[in-house]
Amino acid sequence: MDLIIEQDCIEYSPYIDLSPLNDKTIIITGANGLIGTYLIYFLHLANLKKKFNIKIIGVSKHHPNARLREIFKDRYNFYAMDLINTSSIELLAKADYIIHGAGYAQPSKFLNNPLESMRLNTNTTDALLAKAVRDEAHFLYLSSSEIYGSPDSDNIPTSEDYVGHCSPIEPRSFYSESKRMGETFCYAYKESQALDAKIARISITYGPGVNINDERVIGNFLKMALIDGEIRMLDEGEQTRTFCYVSDCALMLLNILLYGKKFVYNVGGKGAKSIKELAQEICLLTSSKLTIPIETNSDLRAATHVELNIDRICKELEINQFVKLRDGLKRTIEWNRKLINQKQEDI
Repeated sequence: MDLIIEQDCIEYSPYIDLSPLNDKTIIITGANGLIGTYLIYFLHLANLKKKFNIKIIGVSKHHPNARLREIFKDRYNFYAMDLINTSSIELLAKADYIIHGAGYAQPSKFLNNPLESMRLNTNTTDALLAKAVRDEAHFLYLSSSEIYGSPDSDNIPTSEDYVGHCSPIEPRSFYSESKRMGETFCYAYKESQALDAKIARISITYGPGVNINDERVIGNFLKMALIDGEIRMLDEGEQTRTFCYVSDCALMLLNILLYGKKFVYNVGGKGAKSIKELAQEICLLTSSKLTIPIETNSDLRAATHVELNIDRICKELEINQFVKLRDGLKRTIEWNRKLINQKQEDI
C-alpha cells in the first residue's frame, strides 16, 4: 500500500466508528479518484486493524490505480466500467451502501467531455439511486461547491440553505448544472421512494494522489514548482478558496454516510486562502520562485470567492480537527517527490 496514504488513514481511524459497516457491502464509484482512494483505504484498514468484514466494491472507468491494486488483489471486487452505460450497473452485487463519486471534476475534462460529464451526474446518478431503492441501500452523492456558483458577499461563507447563483449557459455549467440536477434526483428519490439519500457538497480537496499531471490549481502549481522550480501565475491570484485535505474530507463523508441526520452537508476545510497565498506556500515548501504577471488571463468565469460554511457538519458530528494547509501541502509534496523519483528510477 501507499505508505503516506496509509499513515494518513491510520492517524484518522480513531475519529470514526466504522462498525456499522461490518459484514456490509459498499459500492464506491470513482474509486480511482483522490477521494475514492482514501475512502477505500479507510475501509480496508478497518478490516485489517478491527477485523471487520466490510465488502468493498470499487467502480471506475479504468482498472485499479497503483495505489489500489494491492488492496483489491484477491480481497475485494473492482469493476472497470464506463458508468455512462447505465446498463453496466446491473452487473454490480447487491449493496448496503452506495457512494457515488464518479465524475469529471477537472475543468479540462468536463470542458472536453461535456455530454459525458453531464450524463455521469444525471443519468448515472438516477440509475444508481434506482439500484439503491432495489437494494434497500443507503446512498451518498458527492456533489460540489460549484453548485453555489458565485454567491454574493452576504452569503460568504456559504451555508447549505443558499440556493445558488449559476448560469446554465457558461462553460462551467456542464459540471455545475448537472451536479445540481444530480442533487434533484437525490431529492426526488428521497421524497418519492423514502430512500435514505444524502448529499455532500465538497470544496477543493487535495492531498497525496493529486499529482503534477492534475490540471487543477494545486497540481499545476506542484508541476511548476517541482519540475521547473518556478510557479508562473496567470494573474494576481486574488481569488480565494477553501482547501480541504483529503483525509479530512473522507472522514467527513463517512460520518455523513453513517451518522448524518440532515439531507445536505457542506464538506470543506477551515478558513480561506487566496490563490496567491497558495502559490506562496508551495514556493516556500519547495524553495521555488514565484512570478506574477502584469497582464492576466480569464479563468472560465470561476467564482472569485469560494468558502463553505461547515458549521452544520462540525456541530452535528462533532468534527473539530483539521489538517493545516501547510502540513497537508508538505505531505502532498512528499508524495509527489517520491512518485517523480520512482519514475526516474524506472527509466
